[in-house]
Amino acid sequence: MNTPFKTLRFLPALLLLLTISLPAFAQSLSVASIISDHMMLQRNTTCPIWGKAKPYQNITVTIDDQTHTTTTNINGKWRINLKPISTKGPFTLTITSPDQTLTITDVITGEVWLGSGQSNMEWSVRSSNNAEQEQANAQYPDIRIFTVKHQANHSDEILDPNGQWESVTPKSIEHFSAVAYFFGRKIHQELNTPVGLIDSSWGGTPAQSWTPIHALRQNSKLNRYVKTYDQKRTDWAARIKDFNANQERYQQIQKTLSNAPDNQGAAKGYHTSDFNDSDWETTNLPVKYAEINSTPDINGVLWVRTSVELPSQLQNKQLTLNLGVIDDYDLTYVNGQIVGQIGKENSRASGTNRKYTIPASVNNKPTLTIAVRVVDTLRTGGFKSGGHNFYLTNDSDKIRIDKNDWKYKFAFIYTKETPGRLDRDIRLSISGLYNGMIQPLIPYAIKGVLWYQGESNNNGHTTYEPLLTSLITSWREAWDQPINKDFPFLIVQLPNYREPSKKVEQHSWAHLREAQRLTHAKLPNTGLATIIDIGDTKNIHPRNKQDVGLRLAYWALAETYNKPITPAGPLFTHQTINKDNSITLHFKYADGIKPLSGDKLSGFFISSNGRSFAPATAIINPDNTITVSHPSILNPKVVAYGFASNPEKMNLNLTNDSNIPASPFLSSN
Repeated sequence: MNTPFKTLRFLPALLLLLTISLPAFAQSLSVASIISDHMMLQRNTTCPIWGKAKPYQNITVTIDDQTHTTTTNINGKWRINLKPISTKGPFTLTITSPDQTLTITDVITGEVWLGSGQSNMEWSVRSSNNAEQEQANAQYPDIRIFTVKHQANHSDEILDPNGQWESVTPKSIEHFSAVAYFFGRKIHQELNTPVGLIDSSWGGTPAQSWTPIHALRQNSKLNRYVKTYDQKRTDWAARIKDFNANQERYQQIQKTLSNAPDNQGAAKGYHTSDFNDSDWETTNLPVKYAEINSTPDINGVLWVRTSVELPSQLQNKQLTLNLGVIDDYDLTYVNGQIVGQIGKENSRASGTNRKYTIPASVNNKPTLTIAVRVVDTLRTGGFKSGGHNFYLTNDSDKIRIDKNDWKYKFAFIYTKETPGRLDRDIRLSISGLYNGMIQPLIPYAIKGVLWYQGESNNNGHTTYEPLLTSLITSWREAWDQPINKDFPFLIVQLPNYREPSKKVEQHSWAHLREAQRLTHAKLPNTGLATIIDIGDTKNIHPRNKQDVGLRLAYWALAETYNKPITPAGPLFTHQTINKDNSITLHFKYADGIKPLSGDKLSGFFISSNGRSFAPATAIINPDNTITVSHPSILNPKVVAYGFASNPEKMNLNLTNDSNIPASPFLSSN
């Protein structure tokens, strides 16, 4: 027999259940930010639309002539799949629950590509070659761009990508991925179709951060990445939570670090001629932060000031002030007026010489007061050039100012990481960026992926091939697209970099490049954009991103869109060791194989043991193979082509009718 007391026994549990369920019942209809105004849907394929609402609500989605209905689950989640749409639009996408309607406008269809990787994928149009003209010409209403927010994640929650769709304009393209943009522009022009580009990249990050943990665990060769994952994950998650909770404070700090004329120091008069700096410390230039402050890994805002008694021939004249290289940013005043500044808008700020003009109208006193507000955001900050780089001049007369008494004061300091930026070990954490920047995009329908990464894995080149293979395979499995299941994955091979070499080098950069080639050779529907000819000896970020985008586009046009073009230079496939002490090399894309310059091939080396290599003679055969030999190398085993960090001095010249250089290779692989 039921009694009131038996019923009451269940009240606490019932109340607890209601309490736990309240947030779910309270949540309103929502979708991920990638499902928003100006979005681009992948044409001619099934396109998932998903979101959240109250549990067990009916959801209706309409677009064009389609209507789909579904019911949310116990957690309020829902998903429908739009049928393939072949027409461009624009369309209005309407999502309705019993108590709310979302209307998403200016939706069009086209070819949607995801660009990911590290800094060379993230590298902006603004910082690339011919930036001013490229931005001015960027008027493409049918190229839509979306940038995923930098975020790592180690919680069980799936984050929002935190971006917005925009059409390409001079303003919107300024900070967008240059490689993705130049790729997309070429596809748009060649196919005469809209193109959508999603940039999910972060500088300085390794491939293991972009790979889901379950994929890493499935490959025993990748054990080094997972053995401490479980014990570190809890700490990573807690620190990310703390970081997110402190965003308001971080934003205030970022404002403090900006080059704003209304900065706190200027408000106190630090830049003016009559400011009393008698209680400031004194130094000479050049000086670095660590030399005048004992705080380890110090960063922040440093003010330095000096006064210069001008000889009569320099008074009331236009002068030039040279301060050498400053790390990172500066705001420079003379007699209380700003005469120059370099801020974060200059991607090479920390390596740029400061040379500013002082107008005669500012140089209006016998004593010149110079004040410099220096901002350092990471690592070593301060004045980096030698003493002879600090001077005032009118071209005929020069006054050195390095030995002046420079008064200094730290207005704001912090250590190690930039406030508002996740700690480096979290940015590099295993699977953190997959969880934070890739998973939030799934299952948004895409045509394929552009991947420019590897620099941060060059010291782990021995595991890069299985790592990249696991990354590609796991992404394809996660998207699980019914059409285009094994979507194209186009890899940018590392460029030439560091000191040019004339000989074969067992350099990590060369081995990483080889791992990229092998991944492409073994994994179907991948491409390899070789850029061994357009790197920068001294800069890991070559500014020629136009050709990188074009070479990726050639792969897509040839292999994805079936255009009659050759996507790449010759790609080595296998070798035949001959009885006459020569090796014959076989290639994919061998039609029209030729030297790009001259009448003989160069850049080939041959070895009998894989360690000592001799420059080889390379002859093109009628069947478009190449036979390589050297008179002193008997029983040869392996040929190397362009195998060095920077094979620039090897005069690599193997190409085909595309005139794109052949990929470097080691034939023993």
